[in-house]
Amino acid sequence: MPYAKIDDSLSLYYHIKGKGLPIVFIHPFVMGHNVFMHQEALSSRYRTIFFDLAGHGRSSRGNKPVSIAGLAADLKKMLDELGIEKVVLCGYSYGGLVAQEFALKYPERSEALILSGGFSKIDTIIPKIIIKLVQLMVKFGQVPLAASWQAKFHKCGLQDEKKIFELAQRSDAERSYEYIKSGLQYDSSSELHKLDMPILLIYGSLAKPMHRYRIPFQKKAPQTQVVYIKNGTHQLPPRSYQEFNAIIDTFLRALNDHQKKDAGLG
Repeated sequence: MPYAKIDDSLSLYYHIKGKGLPIVFIHPFVMGHNVFMHQEALSSRYRTIFFDLAGHGRSSRGNKPVSIAGLAADLKKMLDELGIEKVVLCGYSYGGLVAQEFALKYPERSEALILSGGFSKIDTIIPKIIIKLVQLMVKFGQVPLAASWQAKFHKCGLQDEKKIFELAQRSDAERSYEYIKSGLQYDSSSELHKLDMPILLIYGSLAKPMHRYRIPFQKKAPQTQVVYIKNGTHQLPPRSYQEFNAIIDTFLRALNDHQKKDAGLG
């Protein structure tokens, strides 16, 4: 299995498929890279990069506490080791916080930012309650219960549920708790104006508590595009993957066309 050594105590598992524009997918807490299993279909056109965050999936836990900033720094080190200079960042839910932090800290390494169910800070009641429930589960060592819960919410079919649970149950309780805690404290709202790369926000039409989170992006980063998937829930990558993949492909094709025109190749 391929691993990128981040430091003496931390190695990140990664999986790369395809060629072309690199896209790195960043998962939420108490999950692994395979929540994006259906995005491997994009490897026919792009270089898809999947990995497990510290303390999740097949990656080691490391000896340092997890934070959103630290996870973004880990990602940079992994890309450095892989020799990948610039990527499209695709973060799902909490993974979107890591994607934002990376884009803010390393804009020269960020081709574009795609957030599925994205937010700059979490401050609505229903999402917060769900997040804190999982936080309580891992705090009291109930990682298998949290993993089962995540797998059920994210399944498209029974096989998906089994695969997602397999990696989710490997999550380290302490690192998961730290990831959740750091995300609850995270707020990039005052820095969104610094994001000058193309931004795409994707929401499920049924995930109405999340829709308001588009507003700060649209106000402070006017290049932001927002797309809603009809009858989609918050769990778009696994449960609405055909529409989700098509939206990403359309966005990235337009990005490629724009870059070619800028280079005088169009």
